[in-house]
Amino acid sequence: MLTNPVVETYSRLAAEYDNESNSQSCWAYASQQALESIVLRSEYRLVVDVGCGTGKALAQLAAQSSPAASFVGLDPAPNMRVVARQKTQDFRQVQILDGCFEHIPLTSQSVDYLFSIFAFHWATDLNRAVSEIARVLRPAAAMDLFFVGRNNGREFIQKTSPIFLKYMGPALFVQAAKLRKQLTKDEAFALFAKYLDPRRLLIEESYNTYYDTLERHLGWWVRIEGQFVGIPAEKRQQCDSDVKKAISGLQQDRGIPYTIHEVHVKIGNI
Repeated sequence: MLTNPVVETYSRLAAEYDNESNSQSCWAYASQQALESIVLRSEYRLVVDVGCGTGKALAQLAAQSSPAASFVGLDPAPNMRVVARQKTQDFRQVQILDGCFEHIPLTSQSVDYLFSIFAFHWATDLNRAVSEIARVLRPAAAMDLFFVGRNNGREFIQKTSPIFLKYMGPALFVQAAKLRKQLTKDEAFALFAKYLDPRRLLIEESYNTYYDTLERHLGWWVRIEGQFVGIPAEKRQQCDSDVKKAISGLQQDRGIPYTIHEVHVKIGNI
């Protein structure tokens, strides 16, 4: 039985996760940009995607990879794994497994390349997660982790936090906020340097602001619904209405802005 509200939300929304509202969202564009920056080297034999979701990235990479490469996608959400297996069914070299950052079901020093696109910030135990990554990587392995940083979505947070605080109360609000681990660039380096060779670590960060309509923003907003399950049902409708009104207040000529603060943790090839 699932107990993590974020995992529960992703599993429940798996069948519609890649619908038009999400596939045209700022997250889809940022995810595709991250994916296109990945370069698979011919010597990679085992490539792992942690938090593979619906398997879109795995399918795209498998289609252009060396026949000798094997791929493993890990996701803790059962229905996401179902969709991922469907999307990658034409690629016999792709395997989808139940797993997450804190539990990678692979042998030690077996992975040549590990990547993750906007999933690491949902890790429940950061130290255990990075320890597991370090365990499965080969000594000369490469890695690309893309996740949100401390200042992610600052426009929305400033507008909506007072609303969620009102409807959730301080205790539930703090609990929900802790579900997403948002690090600064320096915090990310300090964390990963405890388990991986700091001489090989490269931490980059970027800020990209996307403009869209209220409807499109609300299309991806459901992805984080699991954080707010503590809102009483009788208050949820009014809370949603207040949130929509607050986000609408951000409207500019180009649309409603949302700034993604992306942290990229990279281990290069040697």
